[in-house]
Amino acid sequence: MVKSMIESIDFKLIGTSDKYVTINLNGKNLIITGGNGCGKTRFLRQLDQYLKQFFNRKILSKEATQQQLNNYQTQLDRIGVSDQNYNFYANKVQLFKGQLERISNENMDISDSDALFELVNKNQFILRFFEANRLASNIAGNGKIESIFNVKQAGKSQGFEEDSSNQFEKYLVSYYNYGSHVIARENNPEKEQQINEWFEKVQNDLRNLFEDNELILQYNPEEQAFYIHQEGKEPYRFNNLSSGYSSILSIYADLLMKVELRDIPAEDITGFVLIDEIDAHLHVSIQRKIFSFFDKAFPKIQFIVTTHSPFVVQSVNDSIIYDLSKLETLEDLSMYSYESILKGLLGVESTSDILNKQLDEMAEIINQEPVNTERLQELIDGIEPHEGQLNARSRAFLLLGKNALLDSTDGEG
Repeated sequence: MVKSMIESIDFKLIGTSDKYVTINLNGKNLIITGGNGCGKTRFLRQLDQYLKQFFNRKILSKEATQQQLNNYQTQLDRIGVSDQNYNFYANKVQLFKGQLERISNENMDISDSDALFELVNKNQFILRFFEANRLASNIAGNGKIESIFNVKQAGKSQGFEEDSSNQFEKYLVSYYNYGSHVIARENNPEKEQQINEWFEKVQNDLRNLFEDNELILQYNPEEQAFYIHQEGKEPYRFNNLSSGYSSILSIYADLLMKVELRDIPAEDITGFVLIDEIDAHLHVSIQRKIFSFFDKAFPKIQFIVTTHSPFVVQSVNDSIIYDLSKLETLEDLSMYSYESILKGLLGVESTSDILNKQLDEMAEIINQEPVNTERLQELIDGIEPHEGQLNARSRAFLLLGKNALLDSTDGEG
């Protein structure tokens, strides 16, 4: 399935006289940050409105808009104020003048737009905007089994703008019971495998979010409900989740149901998902993994989010980070401490999870015989540009790595 992506954004921010936003995305996810009052929410809403008009084919080219304006202006010039059609043409002139100004101030490059419109027409492309004041929906079911057909029909009748997360456990229960029927009554290994793989995907997504590879999503036939099992905890249902996890899973469930009820695999669905204040009401531990969780669960969706959190900014190394306060694209911040980000960007040392993993790998390589000089060089090249932001321990590890590399290459000589 095609992956239509936003390649670049060139907008004048609505409500400002001189704030121009230029971002080269090259199809990557976008994290928008900056101080309070810089216009993050306003910019996200502006993107959402532009994309909605784009999908509805209401955005004409600059040339076509100018031609329409000229036509209506010509008609207006030919008639007097007393003419019964004067107000009609005058309104059209004002309309197209406004559109022309907007086109001049808003430009977005979207790759493979023809294929994108095909998917839009087939209801196979997601455009979703989650506001900052969103409420976590109740994704738990009602303890009743409905046919998988009825659940899907109800889901398909909903528009993409409607919240589908309340269908989540209802669908899990119906699909599980349908799968039990397939296993017991039908000789259809292919369908059985498809059902099993889907439940494994959901369970793996939860394991990724909860950082627990032993987590089990288990069906309780007496209650016709699903329970999450984790070692050392009492089994619990979706309606017993903390507010932070509920907030994340309501977005996850909404996106998953949007695609699953239309028989589209989550790993294949394409779309643009905008989330304002992705870190809202989340504990620090969840802020560190929220972005990667969505990116991994829906790899072909392009996410555009705003955040105040240094932990969100610090947690990724393959996304574009844009500071709306300074109107500039930032370098990879994954190796900066959150204190450095707070002071320098959102404005005691702490290393990031990504840096710690790379330092651990460097330590392993140094202690190996022979030393993997190629991989060691890659790690040094990745860490060295950020040396000024490292704490003493990290700088010491980097120096050890450099010395080990010199020793190994000297030995080869």
